[in-house]
Amino acid sequence: MILLNIIEKYYSQSKHEFTNNEKEILRSLIKAYRKIPKLTIHELAESCYVSSSSLHRLIKKLGFRGFPDFKYKISDELSSQSIKTYDTEDYMKNIIENIEITKRLNEKSIIKVANLILQKEKRYCFGTGWKQKQIIDNFSTDLLYYGESFTTLRTIDDLKVASEYMGENSLLLIVSLSGNAKGYTDILKKCKLNGVTIISITSDSPNPLSSLVDYSLYFKDDILYQDNKHWNCITLHFLTDYLIEMIIANK
Repeated sequence: MILLNIIEKYYSQSKHEFTNNEKEILRSLIKAYRKIPKLTIHELAESCYVSSSSLHRLIKKLGFRGFPDFKYKISDELSSQSIKTYDTEDYMKNIIENIEITKRLNEKSIIKVANLILQKEKRYCFGTGWKQKQIIDNFSTDLLYYGESFTTLRTIDDLKVASEYMGENSLLLIVSLSGNAKGYTDILKKCKLNGVTIISITSDSPNPLSSLVDYSLYFKDDILYQDNKHWNCITLHFLTDYLIEMIIANK
């Protein structure tokens, strides 16, 4: 605990011993340490069931100049602890693990998906967000090099218009993070009725989009569930590259 570390630090510099009553106060302080920067000395003393003067004497005995100094040190330690260091080794390890899991998740289905793509005459791809759109742009551009083409759909309106011309010889690839199909569920249902083969690429959590399509590919990415983290979409890039490799291998 932060407060315990502070107490140990200042206690080691002190020549005084703690009485049993002071030890009880210290235990109360440790329990309330996260609240201390927001409390006055009177409020803190009341929460510890002691007088303000008793608390002040203990703080001085610990080696602090007074209650303001005590509060500042705890606040500073709390702020320092909240700043997470960037660990490159853990970051790389996490990416490698996510790629390995992504590969295992799709080993049985990706060849089937690749063959379906090769069998269809009309092929469309749609990304639900700006990064997903970047990825499908790269995907379709890379495939052009090998003589395979996709029509990239930019908006839901584009998807709606294109769906009017899709049939049994058409394939629609949708890339989404959450798999939330809100806004285009009816379009997909219409495509299904017209015999369109639909494939989704989403994160590996259960999602409504997967229930609306013929085949699903999944990527693992822990960063999606972490606050204040930049999403590097490395595993999604890996999965689309993996699919390209399978398409080329099965031509």
